[in-house]
Amino acid sequence: MKKDIPLKIEILSSGDDDQYRITTPREIEIVLQNIFKSRSRIALYYSEANEFILTTLLAVDASGLWLDQSQQLQENNRLLKSNKLIFVSSHAQVKVQFTSDHATSTTCQGQPAFFLKLPKSIHRLQRREYYRLTTPVSDHLLCVIPVEKAVERHAHEVTIMDISGGGVGLTCTELDAVLVPGNTYENCKIDLPEVGEFFGTIEVKNLILLTTPSGKTVRRAGCEFKNLDGASTILLQRYVTSMQRAKIKD
Repeated sequence: MKKDIPLKIEILSSGDDDQYRITTPREIEIVLQNIFKSRSRIALYYSEANEFILTTLLAVDASGLWLDQSQQLQENNRLLKSNKLIFVSSHAQVKVQFTSDHATSTTCQGQPAFFLKLPKSIHRLQRREYYRLTTPVSDHLLCVIPVEKAVERHAHEVTIMDISGGGVGLTCTELDAVLVPGNTYENCKIDLPEVGEFFGTIEVKNLILLTTPSGKTVRRAGCEFKNLDGASTILLQRYVTSMQRAKIKD
């Protein structure tokens, strides 16, 4: 059962600002479109963050976003006079937050609305443990790891046993030495069925040897994603969410 994300303002440190910030306009628009499609609740704080209204997104495009106005005229007027607004919402169990310097009053779909310009950056804040999805046994995902040697360059296809927003569990044969604890591998490709492929950097955090019932020895590596970009994170969360929904239906 999913829990609602509290729509409270998150206080960010300087390290958090870099780690959780998305600055690409297209990625920002995609995140807000996802909030719009899921009809997620939004808290819009104003008046030095001492007051807020609960609202929903009416529309989003490359220029900005339109939000439903409050039923209280006084609240709308105070919000319009505020020179700092803080938008707090969530999508796929991840908090989304950004600031805006002001809102304007307009209409959208024939009803009163606030318009905010598309923010220059947003924060996606996932401080809980990542949900780890075990991949389907019948159709395992593959992680394609490029490896360069002195005389050649080739790629290893390694089976993904589980995947989350934080990393992947990989398995390979005992003779395949591509997975070395402490090593970092860049430009690894993962193709997510019906969602898309992405490239990322993984770091091998641990490695164990397992013996199968048939007597075969395999390597099992726990790997962490390093500095995964916003677009890749969105694809990954979309895949995990769709697989969770499929399991619920089954």
